[in-house]
Amino acid sequence: GALTGPLTLASLSALRFDTAVIGCCGVSAAEGLTAYDLDDAAVKKAGIASARRIIGAADGSKLGRTASAYVGPSALLHTLVTDSTAPAEEVAALEGTSTVVKTA
Repeated sequence: GALTGPLTLASLSALRFDTAVIGCCGVSAAEGLTAYDLDDAAVKKAGIASARRIIGAADGSKLGRTASAYVGPSALLHTLVTDSTAPAEEVAALEGTSTVVKTA
């Protein structure tokens, strides 16, 4: 149940958001935000471009991982919400990019 394609991209570019919550398929300080396919990455990029603040959401298994489609650098994230399984070294590296990491 995901929205993709030209109509989704046009709609997102016509809107402005205070905050966008972006699901991360992979996120690392070194490789940035990634998605599993190009259409998903394009929608994430459009949402990011239309928002003032970006919150990422990813369970701990996705930290330090890279999926195939690049979304952008990890420094785009104001906050990353993850769980207690997140690798401590990756959390520290993300915090080094000025991303606030919250563990829920």
